[in-house]
Amino acid sequence: MAANTPKKRTIIINGTEYTMPQKMTTLAYMHYIKLRDEIMQTEESRRLYTYDQFIEMMDVIVELYGTQFTREDLISGMQPEDIIMEFAMMDVSVAQKVDTKVEKFKENFIDGE
Repeated sequence: MAANTPKKRTIIINGTEYTMPQKMTTLAYMHYIKLRDEIMQTEESRRLYTYDQFIEMMDVIVELYGTQFTREDLISGMQPEDIIMEFAMMDVSVAQKVDTKVEKFKENFIDGE
């Protein structure tokens, strides 16, 4: 059974589609999880995101997409709820990549490679 290839993440800003690079840098992921953890604490206390958190959220999205667009592009080309959803979907993207690697490992282990 072949491992599923994770679906490529894309984002549409002002009518232009951008694809997230398949290889996420460790530093970019570290920036993401640091902000994600901070935002989760904010949500747990039933507070709204701060201005700084929202700005950082956009900056992390830009970084994860390999700076193919700017924060200003996000501001002018997306609704706030779409930006928040894009940020939230980053965990799904990473989990899919991990699942694919685990499947490949299992296949190689079973095949004896």
